[in-house]
Amino acid sequence: MSDELRNKGKGFAKFLESLSEDEIIKANEEQLRSAQEEHERFREMYTTGVCYLCNKELTSFSRKSPCIHWLLKPKGFKKKDIKAISEKYGLLQIQSLLRWYANEDAFAKNINDLTEEGTGSKLVELTIKYRNLEWSFSCAESDYMGHETSQHSKYPHYHFQMRVDKRPFINFNDFHLPLNEMDVINISAKRESPDFIKHKNSFGEGMSDIFDKEVIEQVLSSSTPEENNDNATFSVDSLVMADDGESIKGEELDNIIQEAKEKGVTVASLLHKLPNSKAQVMVGPGPGVVEQAPRKPRKKK
Repeated sequence: MSDELRNKGKGFAKFLESLSEDEIIKANEEQLRSAQEEHERFREMYTTGVCYLCNKELTSFSRKSPCIHWLLKPKGFKKKDIKAISEKYGLLQIQSLLRWYANEDAFAKNINDLTEEGTGSKLVELTIKYRNLEWSFSCAESDYMGHETSQHSKYPHYHFQMRVDKRPFINFNDFHLPLNEMDVINISAKRESPDFIKHKNSFGEGMSDIFDKEVIEQVLSSSTPEENNDNATFSVDSLVMADDGESIKGEELDNIIQEAKEKGVTVASLLHKLPNSKAQVMVGPGPGVVEQAPRKPRKKK
């Protein structure tokens, strides 16, 4: 069955590649419109403390009605209850909603899905923070294929970790949570055409979405400096070099710094005004970005 689903994913990738540019644009627009409508429902109900999926209060818990909002840890929720959630909802559905919760607190910096921040070897690897909660997902190649040598994990699965007030609640090695049909098909399609198929996290954008050249340029030109460096989303380092045969006057650099303070913008966004020089700006995740919790290989005894 798993091989059949993976083949469906490959076929889906080939179908997408066969579409014309106009068809792709139209499909993307329809998906965005649908996501926007769904997100509006989510936000409208979220502000009243109600889950838009089950129409129950976010603080409610009943084992008769498994729901993703259980991961907000309402009273009564136990670690074993994660199995009921994973049996009803797929990995992509779960992380998509958790991304929406996270972005209600702060845009993007509570979602660390940067490849270089994790092990760099997983198909799925990210950490999401919301208030005092942290959720981490991990799916390696061997998880996606299923462990043939193990009876209890030979199916396609992923691993999940949850922290409450930075304390362990669910560990990566506690469960092998099943990938559902759409998870397997989507992962297979992306593996088949990684340069063509890009998963867009509409309204659940994380740091990997922000570290795009065009987005970074917009951020540098429009963002304001963070007063508390510990909360900063970005770490910005600037290197200014004088042109050959020229020098940079301290007074001119001081004027740039003063102008940035007066306008409430970053110094990096004004360095192009400095005469007889070239500026190189290096941007990385700041100290305010949630740290990714990569799953480490089990140590052999």
